[in-house]
Amino acid sequence: MKWFLVVYFWVAGEWISAEQLGHDGWYRVGHADVESCIQAQHEFTEWNQDPLKHASCELLPWTRSD
Repeated sequence: MKWFLVVYFWVAGEWISAEQLGHDGWYRVGHADVESCIQAQHEFTEWNQDPLKHASCELLPWTRSD
């Protein structure tokens, strides 16, 4: 399984992923495990002070083995 740090932007009253918006450079980043993804999420949160952006660790459907 692979975890991804996914960045979202608040647009017109809803959270939309960088991929959906075509924001190249903000696309999801894969992590080998949830711990490293959460660490990257914390680092993103410390670096990013814009309340209209946030990052989330997600196990995306096509990476699940169940």
